[in-house]
Amino acid sequence: MTIKNSLLAAIGWVTLLTACGSSGNRFRLEGEFKNMNQAELYLYNAADGRKDTIHVQRGRFIYETDLKDTATLMVMFPNYSQIPVFATSGITAKMKGDASQLREIKVKGSKQNDEMTAFRLKANQLTPPEMTEIAAEYITEEPNSPVSFYLLQQYFMKALEPDYRRAMLLCNTMLQANPQNRAVLQLKHDLRPLTAGSKGSRMPMFALLDTKGRVVTNRQMQKKVNVVCLWATWNYESRAQLSTLRKLVKENPGKISALGISIDATAGEGRDWTRRDSVNFPLVCDGKMWQTPMAQALGMNDLPTNIVTDEKGIIVERDIPNKEMQKRLQELMK
Repeated sequence: MTIKNSLLAAIGWVTLLTACGSSGNRFRLEGEFKNMNQAELYLYNAADGRKDTIHVQRGRFIYETDLKDTATLMVMFPNYSQIPVFATSGITAKMKGDASQLREIKVKGSKQNDEMTAFRLKANQLTPPEMTEIAAEYITEEPNSPVSFYLLQQYFMKALEPDYRRAMLLCNTMLQANPQNRAVLQLKHDLRPLTAGSKGSRMPMFALLDTKGRVVTNRQMQKKVNVVCLWATWNYESRAQLSTLRKLVKENPGKISALGISIDATAGEGRDWTRRDSVNFPLVCDGKMWQTPMAQALGMNDLPTNIVTDEKGIIVERDIPNKEMQKRLQELMK
């Protein structure tokens, strides 16, 4: 049974609602909750971030807004749980359930809300990997749905371990169905720098001048384990990362290589600090800070950040926490 048929079966309880109480460019959302007397909920537009407040009285609320097009609205509860509502002008959607069991809240009133509710209820019974797989299946079968756009971001971009490469593949699937979808086109644009340094991709060819005036290329990054790390003199965690790598390079000659990319404002800052700390591997600092080409090419946009490749230049790990770095890299060297 496909995910589409499974979802249709799961929403057998739904009686599809026709537009009622809303007309023209108005969208209406009604809520009814058990175990919630008075409360303030926050609602924001996932596309532009516009926020509003919903006042719950005696467990109920009615919210209306002008809406010219479709929109994904996120309803945030006092415990910071969020539930998406797919809004379309001229319809009324209804949110109902027990406030003590927010994962079971149902949103009805349109095909998208019915299917998203079915997806959430089904996902409650699955492991995270299983949830990711049914999200991918839904996106493949319904590439034009706003639900797919939401699932793509939620399960492949905002997950604890984002899978940007798969997100790009699914994004391309959605664009094949609708090449003019501006939101998906923008999403693809945003994904490009993130996929550059994802697991499974290849380290780009490079030739850089280090702080000692030597040329550093891919040829020096062909050991069993190779680490590129982003750092700055003003960031303690990234300096600690350099110290861990310095120790590993010293203790494992011939097995590991490292390269540090500094985002300090001037080359002198990085050079002076590393001279005092006697780092035993190449360091690059071009003074361009976050605009340094190597960092951008690898999608390195935070501190500390690291990328690990094998002897063939394939990225095998990314963003290992410093407290786990020694153990993880030693395992890779075995």
